[in-house]
Amino acid sequence: MVELDVRLSRDHVPVIFHSASLLSITACPRRVEELTAAELKTLDAGAWRGAAYCGERIPTLDEVLVLTRGKIPVNLDIKTPAAIEAVVALVQKHSMLDEVVLSGCTWADARRVRRLEPSLHVLLNVDGYLRTLLRILNTRLAFHLSRLQAYAAQPMGLNVSHHYGAERFIRDAAIHSLPVWTWTVDEPHRALQLARVDASSITSNWPDRIMAAL
Repeated sequence: MVELDVRLSRDHVPVIFHSASLLSITACPRRVEELTAAELKTLDAGAWRGAAYCGERIPTLDEVLVLTRGKIPVNLDIKTPAAIEAVVALVQKHSMLDEVVLSGCTWADARRVRRLEPSLHVLLNVDGYLRTLLRILNTRLAFHLSRLQAYAAQPMGLNVSHHYGAERFIRDAAIHSLPVWTWTVDEPHRALQLARVDASSITSNWPDRIMAAL
Protein backbone atom coordinates (compact mmCIF):
# COMPACT_ATOMS: atom_id res chain seq x y z
CA MET A 1 0.00 0.00 0.00
CA VAL A 2 1.21 3.52 -0.75
CA GLU A 3 0.52 6.39 1.67
CA LEU A 4 -0.14 9.87 0.27
CA ASP A 5 -1.05 13.22 1.82
CA VAL A 6 -4.09 15.10 0.53
CA ARG A 7 -4.67 18.86 0.64
CA LEU A 8 -7.11 21.20 -1.09
CA SER A 9 -6.18 23.78 -3.69
CA ARG A 10 -7.78 27.23 -3.59
CA ASP A 11 -10.46 26.03 -6.01
CA HIS A 12 -11.18 22.97 -3.83
CA VAL A 13 -9.38 20.33 -5.91
CA PRO A 14 -7.76 17.57 -3.83
CA VAL A 15 -4.03 17.46 -4.59
CA ILE A 16 -1.16 15.31 -3.31
CA PHE A 17 1.29 17.33 -1.23
CA HIS A 18 2.80 16.71 2.20
CA SER A 19 3.53 20.16 3.62
CA ALA A 20 1.22 23.15 3.88
CA SER A 21 4.05 25.31 2.50
CA LEU A 22 4.94 24.87 -1.16
CA LEU A 23 8.43 26.12 -0.40
CA SER A 24 9.29 22.72 1.10
CA ILE A 25 10.03 21.30 -2.39
CA THR A 26 9.24 24.09 -4.88
CA ALA A 27 10.47 27.63 -5.40
CA CYS A 28 7.05 29.06 -4.56
CA PRO A 29 6.75 30.84 -1.17
CA ARG A 30 2.98 30.32 -1.00
CA ARG A 31 0.78 27.70 0.67
CA VAL A 32 -1.07 24.95 -1.18
CA GLU A 33 -4.50 26.38 -0.43
CA GLU A 34 -3.51 29.79 -1.82
CA LEU A 35 -3.17 28.55 -5.42
CA THR A 36 -5.64 26.96 -7.82
CA ALA A 37 -5.00 23.47 -9.16
CA ALA A 38 -3.98 24.98 -12.50
CA GLU A 39 -1.49 27.28 -10.77
CA LEU A 40 -0.08 24.41 -8.74
CA LYS A 41 0.49 22.52 -12.00
CA THR A 42 2.92 25.23 -13.16
CA LEU A 43 5.32 24.54 -10.28
CA ASP A 44 8.35 22.28 -10.57
CA ALA A 45 8.08 19.78 -7.73
CA GLY A 46 11.03 17.62 -8.77
CA ALA A 47 14.05 19.88 -9.33
CA TRP A 48 14.94 19.83 -5.62
CA ARG A 49 15.70 16.13 -5.91
CA GLY A 50 17.99 16.36 -8.92
CA ALA A 51 18.17 17.08 -12.64
CA ALA A 52 16.53 13.76 -13.54
CA TYR A 53 13.35 14.88 -11.77
CA CYS A 54 13.03 18.39 -13.19
CA GLY A 55 9.57 19.13 -14.51
CA GLU A 56 7.67 16.82 -12.14
CA ARG A 57 4.25 18.29 -11.34
CA ILE A 58 2.06 18.16 -8.24
CA PRO A 59 -0.54 15.46 -8.97
CA THR A 60 -4.23 15.76 -8.30
CA LEU A 61 -5.93 12.99 -6.37
CA ASP A 62 -8.00 12.23 -9.46
CA GLU A 63 -4.80 11.53 -11.43
CA VAL A 64 -3.41 9.34 -8.66
CA LEU A 65 -6.55 7.20 -8.45
CA VAL A 66 -6.48 6.67 -12.23
CA LEU A 67 -2.86 5.54 -11.90
CA THR A 68 -3.29 3.23 -8.90
CA ARG A 69 -6.70 1.64 -9.50
CA GLY A 70 -6.40 -2.14 -9.69
CA LYS A 71 -2.62 -1.95 -9.11
CA ILE A 72 -1.97 -0.98 -5.50
CA PRO A 73 -4.12 0.05 -2.50
CA VAL A 74 -3.85 3.64 -1.30
CA ASN A 75 -3.79 5.16 2.19
CA LEU A 76 -4.91 8.80 1.89
CA ASP A 77 -3.76 10.90 4.84
CA ILE A 78 -6.23 13.80 5.02
CA LYS A 79 -4.20 16.90 5.85
CA THR A 80 -7.15 19.25 5.21
CA PRO A 81 -10.43 18.09 6.80
CA ALA A 82 -12.35 20.30 4.36
CA ALA A 83 -11.20 17.92 1.62
CA ILE A 84 -13.16 14.95 2.98
CA GLU A 85 -16.28 15.39 0.84
CA ALA A 86 -14.28 15.82 -2.38
CA VAL A 87 -12.01 12.88 -1.52
CA VAL A 88 -14.94 10.55 -0.83
CA ALA A 89 -16.63 11.65 -4.06
CA LEU A 90 -13.49 10.82 -6.09
CA VAL A 91 -13.11 7.41 -4.45
CA GLN A 92 -16.74 6.69 -5.31
CA LYS A 93 -16.26 7.99 -8.87
CA HIS A 94 -13.39 5.56 -9.46
CA SER A 95 -15.16 2.65 -7.70
CA MET A 96 -12.22 2.19 -5.31
CA LEU A 97 -13.99 1.71 -2.00
CA ASP A 98 -12.09 -1.56 -1.46
CA GLU A 99 -8.74 -0.07 -2.52
CA VAL A 100 -8.60 3.08 -0.39
CA VAL A 101 -8.15 3.79 3.32
CA LEU A 102 -8.60 7.30 4.74
CA SER A 103 -6.33 8.25 7.65
CA GLY A 104 -5.47 11.49 9.42
CA CYS A 105 -9.04 11.61 10.74
CA THR A 106 -10.26 12.80 14.12
CA TRP A 107 -13.33 11.03 15.51
CA ALA A 108 -15.53 13.83 14.10
CA ASP A 109 -13.87 13.47 10.67
CA ALA A 110 -14.35 9.70 10.78
CA ARG A 111 -18.05 10.16 11.52
CA ARG A 112 -18.36 12.50 8.52
CA VAL A 113 -16.77 9.86 6.30
CA ARG A 114 -19.16 7.25 7.67
CA ARG A 115 -22.16 9.44 6.86
CA LEU A 116 -20.92 10.10 3.33
CA GLU A 117 -19.90 6.52 2.53
CA PRO A 118 -20.43 3.84 5.21
CA SER A 119 -18.38 1.23 3.35
CA LEU A 120 -15.22 3.34 2.99
CA HIS A 121 -12.37 2.25 5.27
CA VAL A 122 -11.31 4.98 7.71
CA LEU A 123 -8.65 5.09 10.43
CA LEU A 124 -8.95 7.15 13.60
CA ASN A 125 -5.83 9.20 14.34
CA VAL A 126 -5.35 9.48 18.08
CA ASP A 127 -1.88 11.03 18.27
CA GLY A 128 -3.14 14.55 18.87
CA TYR A 129 -4.25 13.73 22.39
CA LEU A 130 -2.58 10.37 23.01
CA ARG A 131 0.82 11.88 23.74
CA THR A 132 -0.82 14.13 26.34
CA LEU A 133 -2.83 11.30 27.87
CA LEU A 134 0.23 9.10 28.18
CA ARG A 135 1.93 11.83 30.22
CA ILE A 136 -0.87 11.98 32.78
CA LEU A 137 -2.49 8.53 32.59
CA ASN A 138 -1.33 4.97 32.32
CA THR A 139 -1.50 3.22 28.96
CA ARG A 140 -4.66 1.28 29.76
CA LEU A 141 -6.67 4.40 30.64
CA ALA A 142 -5.34 6.20 27.56
CA PHE A 143 -6.47 3.29 25.41
CA HIS A 144 -9.88 3.21 27.11
CA LEU A 145 -10.49 6.83 26.14
CA SER A 146 -9.34 6.09 22.59
CA ARG A 147 -11.72 3.13 22.44
CA LEU A 148 -14.65 5.36 23.46
CA GLN A 149 -13.87 7.66 20.53
CA ALA A 150 -13.54 4.65 18.25
CA TYR A 151 -16.94 3.42 19.40
CA ALA A 152 -18.47 6.75 18.37
CA ALA A 153 -16.63 6.94 15.04
CA GLN A 154 -16.68 3.23 14.03
CA PRO A 155 -13.28 3.25 12.26
CA MET A 156 -11.59 0.14 10.86
CA GLY A 157 -8.69 0.80 13.24
CA LEU A 158 -6.47 3.29 15.05
CA ASN A 159 -3.60 5.12 13.37
CA VAL A 160 -0.78 6.08 15.75
CA SER A 161 2.84 7.16 15.67
CA HIS A 162 5.01 4.22 16.69
CA HIS A 163 6.49 6.48 19.38
CA TYR A 164 3.12 6.43 21.15
CA GLY A 165 1.91 3.06 19.88
CA ALA A 166 3.31 1.30 22.93
CA GLU A 167 3.20 -2.48 22.98
CA ARG A 168 0.63 -2.46 25.81
CA PHE A 169 -1.58 -0.11 23.78
CA ILE A 170 -1.47 -2.41 20.73
CA ARG A 171 -2.22 -5.50 22.83
CA ASP A 172 -5.20 -3.84 24.52
CA ALA A 173 -6.56 -2.77 21.13
CA ALA A 174 -6.25 -6.34 19.82
CA ILE A 175 -8.34 -7.65 22.71
CA HIS A 176 -11.16 -5.43 21.46
CA SER A 177 -10.61 -6.38 17.80
CA LEU A 178 -9.35 -2.87 17.04
CA PRO A 179 -6.38 -2.96 14.62
CA VAL A 180 -3.53 -0.51 15.23
CA TRP A 181 -1.69 0.97 12.24
CA THR A 182 1.71 2.50 13.04
CA TRP A 183 3.83 5.19 11.39
CA THR A 184 6.56 6.18 10.46
CA VAL A 185 8.90 3.26 11.18
CA ASP A 186 12.28 3.43 9.46
CA GLU A 187 14.35 1.25 11.81
CA PRO A 188 14.11 -2.50 11.06
CA HIS A 189 14.51 -3.44 14.74
CA ARG A 190 11.54 -1.25 15.68
CA ALA A 191 9.44 -2.81 12.92
CA LEU A 192 10.24 -6.25 14.36
CA GLN A 193 9.13 -5.11 17.83
CA LEU A 194 5.81 -3.87 16.45
CA ALA A 195 5.27 -6.97 14.32
CA ARG A 196 5.79 -9.21 17.35
CA VAL A 197 2.88 -7.53 19.15
CA ASP A 198 0.70 -7.76 16.02
CA ALA A 199 0.66 -4.18 14.79
CA SER A 200 -1.71 -4.36 11.84
CA SER A 201 0.27 -2.04 9.58
CA ILE A 202 3.74 -0.50 9.52
CA THR A 203 4.22 2.63 7.43
CA SER A 204 7.82 3.37 6.42
CA ASN A 205 9.91 5.56 4.16
CA TRP A 206 12.05 2.45 3.50
CA PRO A 207 9.70 -0.50 2.87
CA ASP A 208 12.50 -2.52 1.27
CA ARG A 209 14.50 -2.46 4.53
CA ILE A 210 11.44 -3.24 6.63
CA MET A 211 10.31 -6.12 4.41
CA ALA A 212 13.81 -7.60 4.45
CA ALA A 213 13.87 -7.49 8.26
CA LEU A 214 10.40 -9.04 8.56
